[in-house]
Amino acid sequence: MDNKRISEIVEEEMIKQDANRYRDMRKILKIPKSIADELEEEIEEAYSNDYIRSYSDVGAYMEVITDGLDEDSELYKFMFPTNDALLGCSHRNIIYLYMVDNDLVKVGADEN
Repeated sequence: MDNKRISEIVEEEMIKQDANRYRDMRKILKIPKSIADELEEEIEEAYSNDYIRSYSDVGAYMEVITDGLDEDSELYKFMFPTNDALLGCSHRNIIYLYMVDNDLVKVGADEN
């Protein structure tokens, strides 16, 4: 077997491993459907009011969304849970990923 073929095999294996890691990561990173729906509504509203544009960075999205959230909304409670700053930080990071590429985060059924 020549070096070129060995390199091809190694590259194929690396691609498979990356695909497996991505699939496994999606099992961990998830948000309830109601949160994803509310987030999409907030983004759409921000677009329609020209608060953000398609070329705006994720930080601008997050700033506009959090500034306009009602503290009683499910999205707000998800992002800023009472007495658990670490969980809130984790949830906000997942929302960042969702906004960057919603294929990175699994949207699941709402948990009761």
